Amino acid sequence: MPLICPSLMLTASSNTCSPVQDVADSCRTGAATNVIFGLALGYKYVIIPIFAISISIYVSFSLAAIYGIAVATIGMLTTISTGLAIDAYGPISDNAGGIAEMAGMSHKIRERTDALDAAGNTTAAIGKGFAIGSAALVSLALFGAYVSRAGIKSVDVLTPKVFIGLIVGAMLPYWFSAMTMKSVGSAALKMVEEGNDPTWCTCYAPLIVGTFLGVETLAGVLAGSLVSGVQVAISAPNTGGAWDNAKKYIEAGGVQEEHVKSLGPKGSDCHKAAVIGDTIGDPLKDTSGPSLNILIKLMAVESLVFAPFFAAHGSLLFKFI
Repeated sequence: MPLICPSLMLTASSNTCSPVQDVADSCRTGAATNVIFGLALGYKYVIIPIFAISISIYVSFSLAAIYGIAVATIGMLTTISTGLAIDAYGPISDNAGGIAEMAGMSHKIRERTDALDAAGNTTAAIGKGFAIGSAALVSLALFGAYVSRAGIKSVDVLTPKVFIGLIVGAMLPYWFSAMTMKSVGSAALKMVEEGNDPTWCTCYAPLIVGTFLGVETLAGVLAGSLVSGVQVAISAPNTGGAWDNAKKYIEAGGVQEEHVKSLGPKGSDCHKAAVIGDTIGDPLKDTSGPSLNILIKLMAVESLVFAPFFAAHGSLLFKFI
C-alpha cells in the first residue's frame, strides 16, 4: 500500500505520499489522465485549508470583531521569515540539480539533488499556503476598513449592485490567472524563437468599478475576488507540485521501488506523460498561484485608498440610468 501522508494540508505534493503516487500511476494511460488526476488533487486539497482559514476568521472575529482579524493577521505574518525560508529552499535545490547535470556529475549526485528538489516542491507548497492564508486575512481586514471608510452600513448580497460585484470579483482571479499563464507560454515561445518583445496588459478593476458602479458594487468585487482567489491560489501550487514530483518519482524512484520500476524508466511513455503534466504545472505553481496573493491584497489596498473618492463621486453609470 502507498504511504499515507500524516500532514493535513499543502503537503499533498510530496512524492512520499499516496496522492503523488496516484498521479504517477495515472501516467500509465497517458498525459490526459495525468492532467485529470493532478487537477482533481489540487481541487481536493483546497478543502482543509479553507476550513482552517474559516475557523480562524470565526474565532478571531468572535473575540474582537475586525480588530481580532487584524491581530490574527499580524500573528500569521510573524511566520513570514519561516515561510520565505522554506519557500526559497525549492529553487535552491532545483538549481543545484541543474548545476549537477550541466557539470556532468555522476548519476548518484543527480539522484540526491532530485530528492532535494522534490522536497523543495513540498516546502514551496507549504510556503505558498502560509502566504495565501495571510493574504486572505489581510484582505478581509482591509475589506472591513474599506466598508467603514466608504460609509457602507451593510453589504447585502441580494442587492443587484452587490451581486454584480460578487460575480465579477469571482471572475477576476481566473482572468488574472489566464493572463499570467499565457504570459509564461508567450515568454517560452519567444525564447525558442529568440525573440524579445513582451506584451503587457494591465487592469485597474477597483478604480473602474468604484468610479462607474459605486462603493457597494466594489464591496462585492472585493468579496468575490477574495473568496475565489483563495481557492485558486491554494489549488494551483498543489496541482503543479504534484505533477512535478510525480515526474521525479518516476525518474528517481521512491519508497516503493517495485512500484516505481513498473512505471518505467526515463523516456518511457509513462515518463513522457509525466513530463507533459510537469510542463503544465510549472505556470500554475510558480506564476498564477503566487501572483493571486498580490492581486487580492492590492485590490483591497487600492479600494481603501480611493474609498472617500468613490463615496463622493462614484457610481457614475447608475446616475445616468
